[in-house]
Amino acid sequence: MNKEAINKARAVYYGLFASLLTFFDNHNDLDLIQKTIELLAQNPLDDESKLAFSNMQKLLIDGGYARLKEESDTVFFSPYSAYIPVTASFFLENRDDGKKRLEMVNYVLSSNYRRDNEKFKELEDHIGFIVLFLQKMIEEELNGNEKSAQLSREVFVNILNPFVDEFITALYAHENSRFYQELAVVMQSFIALERLYLDVKKPTKEKEDEAPRIFTKELKKTRKPITPRPKKNMEEFVL
Repeated sequence: MNKEAINKARAVYYGLFASLLTFFDNHNDLDLIQKTIELLAQNPLDDESKLAFSNMQKLLIDGGYARLKEESDTVFFSPYSAYIPVTASFFLENRDDGKKRLEMVNYVLSSNYRRDNEKFKELEDHIGFIVLFLQKMIEEELNGNEKSAQLSREVFVNILNPFVDEFITALYAHENSRFYQELAVVMQSFIALERLYLDVKKPTKEKEDEAPRIFTKELKKTRKPITPRPKKNMEEFVL
């Protein structure tokens, strides 16, 4: 297993997720997003990701920054469409600014990385910040910081893993998601491989018959569930 190559790929994936799951208002962001998608599309994780990347590229070519910005605002910020929570606290404690935020704050304080309050307004347990933090920790690991490797694993195990499936489901099901529906497909494939790499199990629901926690005002369209992914060989996980 080429650990360095795998970590480089992990950092690129987390960077793409961070770019798309945080508020952006700069046209220059699109260039970075397009280049990252182009890079990842050259060696997708599976056939579903390959198709998703292709669809994302077509949507960006057709609509450019304006379309991506409009969909992002509609999916994450519009009061007139279904609501997607974005914090670990909300998914796991049914409130924002809960214990999970405090856990994330402690992880950040244990690292060399600090949130730039001028550029990043979201809370520490906002999914956009979580994946950004994971990207930074993996990059530090690549530079030889073993503590960062441990921190990234703990954040994945204790913060992201418990709620990311519900977030992906909500993102995929949102009635206005097109580009973000494709992102949900890519995220599901990546998270499955990340669990394999870190040897972390997918959390099980306490009540399997419990209705899916889609935090929407109205789920206007019922979409086919994302196809479960087969197990992957980690040697395939490179750029």
